[in-house]
Amino acid sequence: MDNNEKIGFHKGALDCLLKERAEFSRILSIVDALIQMHTKALSDAGIDIKAELEKARQAAGQNQQQQAGGQQQADENFVNIDSAIQDSKKNF
Repeated sequence: MDNNEKIGFHKGALDCLLKERAEFSRILSIVDALIQMHTKALSDAGIDIKAELEKARQAAGQNQQQQAGGQQQADENFVNIDSAIQDSKKNF
């Protein structure tokens, strides 16, 4: 790839990424507005938002711990597969 092609490629990538960031920002503002709307509705209904939020955080923390254990097992499986491949190469 010559220099002009590289420059064009990177300019195009930046243009695309900037547009995606702007769209992401727009979507995020919509989500924030919806969160505020639902939070207000729950508060008006007498729900303790802080207590519910703490329950959700604890549940999310437990899910992350479980997923971390699964990732460790997947990493161990990958190492086992990799060593098996290396062993088979030695036999040939």
